[in-house]
Amino acid sequence: MPALLLLVSGCSAISGESGGSGSPGPLERSRINVAILPTVEIAPLELAVRNGYFSSEGLEVKVSIAGSGQQTVEGMVNGQYDIVYSSYPPLLLAQSKGIADVRIISGNSAAAPGTAMLVRGKSSPLRTAADVSGKKVAVTAKGTLAELMVRSTLASQHARPETVTFVEMPFPDMPTALDRGTVDAAMMVEPFVTVAERSVGAVPLLDLATGPLADLPFTGFGATSEFVSANPKTVAAFQRGISRAAGQSADRARIEPLLTEVAKIDREVAARTKLPLLRTDLDPAAIQRVSRLMTDFGLLKQELDVKPMLTAAR
Repeated sequence: MPALLLLVSGCSAISGESGGSGSPGPLERSRINVAILPTVEIAPLELAVRNGYFSSEGLEVKVSIAGSGQQTVEGMVNGQYDIVYSSYPPLLLAQSKGIADVRIISGNSAAAPGTAMLVRGKSSPLRTAADVSGKKVAVTAKGTLAELMVRSTLASQHARPETVTFVEMPFPDMPTALDRGTVDAAMMVEPFVTVAERSVGAVPLLDLATGPLADLPFTGFGATSEFVSANPKTVAAFQRGISRAAGQSADRARIEPLLTEVAKIDREVAARTKLPLLRTDLDPAAIQRVSRLMTDFGLLKQELDVKPMLTAAR
């Protein structure tokens, strides 16, 4: 699915001068392209844009919406995007396969109960994890955290994840696929879980963000090492802006209006939407859990050490 370009930046900083708490002197880049997904996890970025946290650093952010973390990382590799939002597996896979020398420059979200669910259609006979064995499950893309969370949860409940057929489709298409029986279940995150419940009567089957996956680092922002090395002040300005916004993201009064405007959901859905843990810290031990999970389920041949990939905020 081609990315839909959506310019949501605040005031343009033509000179590239750092206007606030940034490093002295001009940024290497006064404008950057950032790719995201239309989920509730975009809240810190949107807050930073709309509240002028980037522009106060002398940085203009142009945001593009993509269909999956895999697509954002592909765009990073081919130079379409400077910084990309993604779940961690596509970033780690690109590094492990030598597709790109990846740097993770900011955390963004972690799993919280109710924010990542395996959902069934209202007439589906599925009731337990064991019932999912041999069925078709929708995910935004294979090899992402969506697939891993389903596999891990099924395995922890002694089901058979190796028998599941994963079908790729964007989140907005999943409710219709469930209703028509095109797939038996779908891995969905908020606000799409709440939307599916309201629009087609979908029923949450398994909470994928609990048990062994509780607090699992979910999404972050990455860039190539070439971009980070060539633009250290620009990257630092982005880190400061996103961190400043993340500190305010626990306030639902700030988040819900963003969901209605950006995720295009109504106020009632926004009010019912469960929020992930929104934080920008880069905890090596926590992110290493994702690498270990990828190794356990065959996405990595051997566990990747994530520590060299992390670029701490300046």
